[in-house]
Amino acid sequence: MGRKALLFLALVAIALVLAYVGLHRAPEPLAVKGPSPLLPALQGRLAEVDRIEVERPGQPLLRLARQSGTWVLPDKAGYPAAAKPVADLLRALGDAREIEARTAKPELHGQLGLADKGEGQGIRVKLQGEGLPEQVLLVGKPGQGGKGQLVRLASENQSWLIDTRIALPETELGWLDRRIASIPFASVRQVEVKFRQGNGLAVYRDAEGEANLKVRQLPANRTLAYEAAANGMATLFADLEFADAAPLDQVQFKDKPLLEFSLQGFAGGQLDGVILGQGEQYWMQLKRKDKFDGEQVAGRLDWAYRIEAFQYQALAKRLEDVLSAK
Repeated sequence: MGRKALLFLALVAIALVLAYVGLHRAPEPLAVKGPSPLLPALQGRLAEVDRIEVERPGQPLLRLARQSGTWVLPDKAGYPAAAKPVADLLRALGDAREIEARTAKPELHGQLGLADKGEGQGIRVKLQGEGLPEQVLLVGKPGQGGKGQLVRLASENQSWLIDTRIALPETELGWLDRRIASIPFASVRQVEVKFRQGNGLAVYRDAEGEANLKVRQLPANRTLAYEAAANGMATLFADLEFADAAPLDQVQFKDKPLLEFSLQGFAGGQLDGVILGQGEQYWMQLKRKDKFDGEQVAGRLDWAYRIEAFQYQALAKRLEDVLSAK
């Protein structure tokens, strides 16, 4: 065999070896791309959102606006919004990632709760901010098993399952900061009520460490129904929330107050107010709040607050209500 033939065979052998090695070499790992953010324009810019609109099917448009660092409801005379639902919404939309594409057919959007109108209409959420591109999306049904949420951008037909649930209060009330008072029971020294008829009741304690309140008008020959019988008049103010609210210039009360109340704290705080009747409803109006901060008393003097019947009854105690039977 000639030299050229040997050289050719050697080159062929080398080529075969290289081909074999190439076929059996471990492949280079591919770069893995994570789920894409639902709203990339919001990444790192949540603090710039200063207006939110939420439109539920069959309900009035709900608007939120950030004013001087506080979220308020402009259509509710600028009353403060509850911090948690606003923060939860913004966090959810900022964190949301597209994990599975769903239908892009408009005729199927209603099945996911993502239709523009009619049956299966979605909840329309709009976010705006100075210098931010407007973000509008439709929020539909939760994902299977309650995991994730079905959504789509209002400008697109493609729908997505995202990895985050988007919790939205069902009514305007759920967006409001409903706190009237959050005064710890242990800090209350005295609560006194005076009824329209003139009689009243005062419950008190002498020292901050005392577990239960005493009745100032307790007859010498009577006892309380149980040791904590008078406590409810004070524990009411530890977590007092309204069922509705209205500026005083928008409500009118024809009758005199059903009762007046005054709460005093060991630190010198005082909260005075009245309860008024409106049909079968009870409305609270604060008249004075001294030496209580905004966390302890969030209620405003220029607003009236509707409270539930059980809340009124907890405060409107008469002497016989807390005494043991004769």
